[in-house]
Amino acid sequence: MQPSHPTTLSILDPTSLLGRELAEAITRTLPDVRPRWFHTRADAESLIVEIAGGAALVPPLANPEELEGSTVVVITEPPAGAGAERLLGWLAENPDVALLDCTQPGVARDQTRTVFDRLPAPRTGVAWYHLADPALAAPVRFVAALGELEPRELIMTLMCPVAPLGPEALVELAQQGAARLSGQPARKPSHLPTTLAFDLAPARSDRVPLLETQLGELLPDVERRVHVVDAGVFHGYMATLFVRCGAATTEDRVRGIVRAAHGFRLARRDEAPTTTKAVEHGASITYGGVRVTGGWVGAWLLADGLAVGGASAAKEIVRLLSGC
Repeated sequence: MQPSHPTTLSILDPTSLLGRELAEAITRTLPDVRPRWFHTRADAESLIVEIAGGAALVPPLANPEELEGSTVVVITEPPAGAGAERLLGWLAENPDVALLDCTQPGVARDQTRTVFDRLPAPRTGVAWYHLADPALAAPVRFVAALGELEPRELIMTLMCPVAPLGPEALVELAQQGAARLSGQPARKPSHLPTTLAFDLAPARSDRVPLLETQLGELLPDVERRVHVVDAGVFHGYMATLFVRCGAATTEDRVRGIVRAAHGFRLARRDEAPTTTKAVEHGASITYGGVRVTGGWVGAWLLADGLAVGGASAAKEIVRLLSGC
């Protein structure tokens, strides 16, 4: 059913990586949504961003009351200063306005429900939602694909790139790489958790419970144990996982089930899959290494988490919230 009048969508910070992709996707594919743009940086000047081949003016959000008339508000990066507190205060006073928080770990973490590409059922209370961490996009899709096998437990290691930390982190990683290649000591990191160029490091301990909590909301019937590794790569996620299933299965059946699910591609026998190549495949998840042992299904996944669980997933949530 089409809405009787255009839904007003306010996207905050369409100049961010996710914000730019989301603005482009919504402008091109959701004609019944009327978008408005604001930025939440400390700079009070308006910005210019190219969206769908045209230039758009992005004024600063000086006061949350400027969001009056919005049906949905989308946060794509944490607002500067006390902006988040003021924004959440205004939303609390306007419970008919839906919120989609796409930041990590989230500016309204304890007041939102985690979503990926669909809304929870039943929909109760205020419509405040938090987009799942892109690191979880491929694993959640894989476990969901195994639904007929009755997945009950998930043990997983995630290897995460630098891109979600922002463009400054990408530049810092490149500078670290140049320093290491020249034999010079790398500068103390300011945007990365540590020196990551050509290296791996255990992620901060507080990230694990955050991801496990999100998994619990997305896969409530599946026990989960997660390890997280920060990798010195620019883009692309890798996950190795084992899923304990209640139904007996075979490797051929698992491959068939996943092959039939949307958005997966099985790595070819002569292929040397990498995270870089996975990014080149866009929203397609590359998988392989399928094993079935004693009720456990094992596999590895490679994906561009931002393509699988970023703008495309956020656009789907916006579509559902706006009734388009």
